[in-house]
Amino acid sequence: MMPLMTKILSVTSSVPAPHVRSFAALMELYELNFILLRRLMPVMAEMKGLYCSQGRSGMPLYVEVLEQEKFTTVLRVFYRFAAVEGDVNEAPDIHVRVYHDASVAEAVAGRLRGRDCVAMGHAGERCLDVRWRLNRFLYKWLRYLLHRQHIFSLS
Repeated sequence: MMPLMTKILSVTSSVPAPHVRSFAALMELYELNFILLRRLMPVMAEMKGLYCSQGRSGMPLYVEVLEQEKFTTVLRVFYRFAAVEGDVNEAPDIHVRVYHDASVAEAVAGRLRGRDCVAMGHAGERCLDVRWRLNRFLYKWLRYLLHRQHIFSLS
């Protein structure tokens, strides 16, 4: 096994997600998402624009840096599928706000299973439940992407 793959697998397998749906567990999930995002994008602070990673025998993954500030980065992570009549479908499509000074990454919006999700929730939804769903999905997806050897660099 390649040294990089061994390193990625050891990191992703040693970062178990919290199981309790509490505010404290959600904050822990934000920390884990930050750790995994830093593995996926080791030069995140210097990135601007749109990037593509081929990974290992899978679909190309896209990351678009939407905002880059001193202490925060806002980005989109998505796949791009060909759709009917030449259109493209971008799904899942997750917007992530990274707080570099606090070492946390929060999924703030996304399109999951054809449904729009926003961290503030829709009428009748508990905000904690929506944030948990978005960030748990991001956590699992990041682990999968690292396992598929996706990585973003400036070159």
